[in-house]
Amino acid sequence: MEHLRSINTSLECTRALYQDVFTQEQKRLEGALWLEKRTSLHVLGQELKPASRVLDLGCAAGVYALPLARSGHSVLAVDLVDHHIQSLKEQLEPGMALEAQVLDAQSAVDMQADASFDAVLCLGPMYHLVTEQERVQLLEGCLRVVKPGGKVFLSFINNDWVIATMTLDNGEDTSYITMGDYDKASFRCKDFPFVFHTLSQAQAEIERAGLQISRRINSDGLNELFRCQFAAFSPQEKDAWFAYHLNLCEQPHHLGACNHWLFVCERTSI
Repeated sequence: MEHLRSINTSLECTRALYQDVFTQEQKRLEGALWLEKRTSLHVLGQELKPASRVLDLGCAAGVYALPLARSGHSVLAVDLVDHHIQSLKEQLEPGMALEAQVLDAQSAVDMQADASFDAVLCLGPMYHLVTEQERVQLLEGCLRVVKPGGKVFLSFINNDWVIATMTLDNGEDTSYITMGDYDKASFRCKDFPFVFHTLSQAQAEIERAGLQISRRINSDGLNELFRCQFAAFSPQEKDAWFAYHLNLCEQPHHLGACNHWLFVCERTSI
C-alpha cells in the first residue's frame, strides 16, 4: 500500500490500487458486503426506464453492468483496469447489449455525444479523484451526456462513518480512534487510498456541477461494521434485513450511518 503514496496522479494511483492491492473487487460486493450491491440494484430497478441506454463509469468487473444488460438495457461499461474488463468480457452472455472498454471515466465521458444516454452510473470514480476540480469536471461530463429527464447515479464514501468502521471492525485492535490517520480536531480522514466526503461536501459538488439531487440513499448501513454477522445471515435473514434497511435508508436521520451513499440525480434542463 505504501508504494501508492509516491504516485502523483489520481488515475495511476487508482490503477495501481486495483492491480496490486484490491484485486477482487467483484467478490467484495458479492460476499460479506452484499447490502450495497443489493440496494443499488434495487434503486436502479426503480429508476431506469425499460431498454435504457446506460453508461457505466468505473464498472469494475461488471457488478452492475452485467445485471443491467441481463435486464434488457444497453450498456457501455468502462474501467481503467485491464483485468476488470477482461473479467467482465468473460462473463458476457449471448444476446447481451454490453460493450466493455478499458478507459478512464473522464476520457470515456469526453468521447460521448451530448444527451446520448438515458442514464449514467458513476459508482466508483468519486472514490478516487483526488481534487474537487477533477470530480466536478467528471460530474459536468455526466450531466452533458445524459438526456433531459435522464438519471445520473453517484456513489461517495462517508468520511464520518469510516472512523467508526476503522475503529470497531478490526478485531480487538481499537487503536484507530487514537492513532488513526485523521485530523483529531475536525475528524476529517486523509484521502488515501480513497477519497472521503461529508454529506454536505458531496451534495455541494453535485450541485456545483449542475445536477439536481432527487434521492439520497444510505446504501450499506451497518454492513461493513458488522460484516461477519451479515455474512452469516441465512437467505431469509438477508431478505428480512433488506426490507428493514429499505425502510430506513432514505430517512434523513439515518443517512450518516453508512460507509457509502448513493445519490440519484437528474438532468432537468434541455
